[in-house]
Amino acid sequence: MTYFWTSFKAIFVKDIITELRSKQVLPTMIVLGMLIVWILRIAGEAASIDVKVMGPTALWIALLFSGLLAQERSFATEQQQDCIYGLLLAPVEAETIYLSKLFVNVVMLSIFEIIIVPVVFLFFRLSLTNWPAFILVLLLGNLGMSSVGTLFSAIVQLTRTRGSLLSIIVLVILMPMMIPTIFALLFLFGNIPEELVGTGALSFVGSFNNAIGYMVVFDAVFIAACWILFGFIIKE
Repeated sequence: MTYFWTSFKAIFVKDIITELRSKQVLPTMIVLGMLIVWILRIAGEAASIDVKVMGPTALWIALLFSGLLAQERSFATEQQQDCIYGLLLAPVEAETIYLSKLFVNVVMLSIFEIIIVPVVFLFFRLSLTNWPAFILVLLLGNLGMSSVGTLFSAIVQLTRTRGSLLSIIVLVILMPMMIPTIFALLFLFGNIPEELVGTGALSFVGSFNNAIGYMVVFDAVFIAACWILFGFIIKE
């Protein structure tokens, strides 16, 4: 266990320091996120859409697409000059590599959210009272996106269609989590009653607690599945 934490810490700290020094991913994420939020703010205003509906939606879209940039770079550094082979030859379990990369992506998304959330609140003039629940939703979203994105980042780095292929695969797999996440965000901003009645796309979620439950199950299943598959995939 001590060796696991030592290996995990070494890879995690290496990736964080590399990104903070190079500043390749985070500034791009912030610019893209702000651009998405601004475009949706203009579109929502032109269409006279309630800002309490458009705001949470803009936040999730900005988080989703900006997060893809961070996930795409998970193994880009190792792929350059075949550094990935040095990492695989090191006495480190493949599962440890996956978990460290996963939490690096979670940290990058969290830093991005610290910057983009105030921007969304400012642009859409939003207010919120239940901050713990809001942070929980964002954290579960981070884990879900990073679990899938980290695995497929390792896969698509070996192909020529890296960016576009990663986006397509991750977005398709994340579809089951998008609905409860949007439901939870809309609920927190007062756009959905506690018990949703109807036949719409969000109706099956039912309540905020159900939405959190769906997200927890999604995260648990995909983290476990990706953790198991990573050891086979990275060695191919």
